[in-house]
Amino acid sequence: MQALVQALPELGPFVFKNKFQRDTVNFSDPLAVKLLNKALLKAQYGLLDWDIPEGYLCPPIPGRLDYLCYLSEFLEKQGIKPDGPIRALDVGTGANLIYPLLADRMFQWQVIGSDCDETALVSAQQNIQRNQPLGLNIQLRQQKDSQKIFTDVIQPDDYFHVTLCNPPFHESQQAAQAGSMRKNKNLNQNKQKRASNVDKIASKEQLNFAGQANELWCKGGEKRFIQTMIRESVQFKDQVGWFSCLVSKKETLTPIQKVLKKVNANVVIVPMEQGNKISRFIAWRIQD
Repeated sequence: MQALVQALPELGPFVFKNKFQRDTVNFSDPLAVKLLNKALLKAQYGLLDWDIPEGYLCPPIPGRLDYLCYLSEFLEKQGIKPDGPIRALDVGTGANLIYPLLADRMFQWQVIGSDCDETALVSAQQNIQRNQPLGLNIQLRQQKDSQKIFTDVIQPDDYFHVTLCNPPFHESQQAAQAGSMRKNKNLNQNKQKRASNVDKIASKEQLNFAGQANELWCKGGEKRFIQTMIRESVQFKDQVGWFSCLVSKKETLTPIQKVLKKVNANVVIVPMEQGNKISRFIAWRIQD
């Protein structure tokens, strides 16, 4: 933590000792989490600068990198070793642009990030420009129809070795707020009380890690989103090696596997474990 503060001094006021006398930050405070991410990206991944607009999703970086690490290993097992870099499409890249940034820095992938939110794309482009001296190989495309995923984003001459996506998790704003309140309650149960201006910010009820509507919820939640993605993927089966998507809820697997069977897909479920958290992503390719 001290190394992160050295890399980004503005993180310093948000660092405190927990009951185990270890340096930490208040993870229910969006500003503290954003500064922690900014410091991590600078100190550990060599980025020059990074930011997001207020109220937009601030991702936990280790979990995002986890998906990319498992995905890279998966592609290698599938024998995908192109002469040049892996070409990837990040669906719903968001204002934070975290997957393309990490994929570029850690694996030298060429990534196109798509999103339907114009403000998110402006922020994502700013993150590219902030780090342009590094020669980031990232491009952005706007999805102008919020009911579509690949259509009009994948162009006729495109080929992607893989697509990736962290879909909206909740089925409604109310569900997102309830989930955030549960997280904040768990985070605050063991929070050491201290007198500082940081606590004043953290005391407000707010979404854990923040996030806009399209980042956190959609009608039908992740199940419906992934089912839509699968059905649309059939149109682009010759332009994508493997489609992939995170699946947060284990119970979502059965209904999406039924759709995958209907479209005659070859399916692989890849479990991911990080600490006490168990997650997974599903990968598929449409068979002729």
